[in-house]
Amino acid sequence: MKKLVPALLAAVFTAVSLATATYAADIESEYTDTASGFRFSTFSILSEHRGITDAAVRYTDPKRKQKSPALQSKPALDPAGQISEVYDHSVYSNAGTSMTSSTSSPRENDIFLVSTARGNSHTLTEPKRITASLQISGVYNSGIVKLVRLAVVGNASGEFSYAWPHSKVYTAPETVPFHRDYYGAVQYDTSSTQVRQTDIYKQYYKSIYVREVQYDRGIVETVSSKAPKPIEYSIDF
Repeated sequence: MKKLVPALLAAVFTAVSLATATYAADIESEYTDTASGFRFSTFSILSEHRGITDAAVRYTDPKRKQKSPALQSKPALDPAGQISEVYDHSVYSNAGTSMTSSTSSPRENDIFLVSTARGNSHTLTEPKRITASLQISGVYNSGIVKLVRLAVVGNASGEFSYAWPHSKVYTAPETVPFHRDYYGAVQYDTSSTQVRQTDIYKQYYKSIYVREVQYDRGIVETVSSKAPKPIEYSIDF
């Protein structure tokens, strides 16, 4: 029997929703798709998201970046009037990231892993890897995009990659009709990230630098994103 290809999988099977799943633990649970009648013999979440809770990103808004012609002496003004503040940069920080929906999306990037005959085991020997990217809803500047990537998946690129260990052993119990086929795929969790903005100004007296001044702008954006996670499932034939 020919192995199912990703295109066929996408057409035949719909999403699996396991709202009570925890990231750290594998889930071994039989699941029957109500639309197609196909049965997933096992279903496992392979790794968890590792976002950075205190992520912060420096960003300089080119539209607000000022030159400093006003830093010249103003003899007609009192000392207080000769104090100037010049925008330097902003800092975006993670004010809170939470999951709003777990395993809510259809599977993507399905790949075949191994086929194990009834009553036997099979050790994965060929390299298997799956990749995906964080998907951000909306258009934002590069500073906010970078912050959300750090806050949700823990890296600035938003890229995700998972490699199956070569030594992993797959089994098929005597109860399967002929063989159990294992597959890997990607599903997405929907997250929400609150972005706090702090503006940094340089303060001068005439042309003499005095200090750095910070202005907290509060929560300026709430960004929704879909974070990929690797899953593994099997089908009995």
